[in-house]
Amino acid sequence: MRSIIILTLLGFAGTLNASGAQADIVARYAMGKETIVLSYRDDQHIRVDRGQLGYSIINGEQAIAVLQQGGARVVMNVDDVGDMINSAQEGQSIAIPDTSAVSLSPTGQFSDIAGIKGRVYTASDGRAKYLAVLTDKADVITASDGLRHFFRRFASSMKNERGNKLLALENAFKDQQDRGVLQVEGGFKLISIAQQTRPDNFYTPPPIGIQFPNQ
Repeated sequence: MRSIIILTLLGFAGTLNASGAQADIVARYAMGKETIVLSYRDDQHIRVDRGQLGYSIINGEQAIAVLQQGGARVVMNVDDVGDMINSAQEGQSIAIPDTSAVSLSPTGQFSDIAGIKGRVYTASDGRAKYLAVLTDKADVITASDGLRHFFRRFASSMKNERGNKLLALENAFKDQQDRGVLQVEGGFKLISIAQQTRPDNFYTPPPIGIQFPNQ
């Protein structure tokens, strides 16, 4: 399952203290047919924008999803969304590999993604294999670390087997030297990355509830 490989590769990024950075890391990615924009200040200030679909924010202990639906803006606590996912998946068989089934193997090849040179690996989840391009470039590692914390927070909100297994995959590649994710074949690719100053209120979520235009 390609989505599991993507989450796994994002999950192995080691913790990197971004407190010394002059500005927030802003990275644009192609994820499937979507373009997502990550804004990362530190582990307590993360925002992922999905264009017209909305955005999600981690601000301290808060994790909030802001969805655009039918002209209305729906603001939900991620833990509540996790409860809904858990209920919807009750009784379903979810196939997610154990950590021991996931592996990375260098191919000896290199590839340039978004002007950044990366090493090409074969990633396997025990059932399928995909090519992945990884780098040790510091800002890409910082962005991967931001996405790791973002996805980890959402996985922990699931409170079910799927969430628990995704969390377990976080340790799969903790000793990997190339920890910055540039591309995963068929599903994820870095478009651009830069430092940019975000105002503090950029990471402040709106109130929980449904909001209509002109409210």
